[in-house]
Amino acid sequence: MPNRLQLTTLQGRQFEQAQQNLCQILEHLPALDELCRSLGVSRISEFVDISLLELDEATTLLSRDTPAETEADPETGMLLAIEDLAWHSAALGLASLEATVQYLEQGVSPVFEGADVPTLLAELRVCQRRLLPLEAQGGQFHLAARNS
Repeated sequence: MPNRLQLTTLQGRQFEQAQQNLCQILEHLPALDELCRSLGVSRISEFVDISLLELDEATTLLSRDTPAETEADPETGMLLAIEDLAWHSAALGLASLEATVQYLEQGVSPVFEGADVPTLLAELRVCQRRLLPLEAQGGQFHLAARNS
């Protein structure tokens, strides 16, 4: 299981990865998915991109044989290029985020009992604010799962 989840956005070729770790969203992903299912919107986990986890695993396996010499992609600053990552419509993500936030603002569901709901809501709202301007421009996003 990853220990980091970061919002990553793409508008045209402009790539941006937020530094904030969405730890509450990551911790409560199964409950958020269940809530999204019941609300009739896309599950939050559908927006998670595991490309960095797969790269870490492949690097670990390959480095046993030979040290890898790799360069960072100039657009992403990572070993992966924009085309190597999974992207989703900002509009689709916003629909799920808005439905989830509205539901959680009405009161705590038994599914989220014991959760730090104010912090979870704050993380969901950060994602909402970052995706809102991208929606009208056809921007894309994903939630990058990674290990520190």
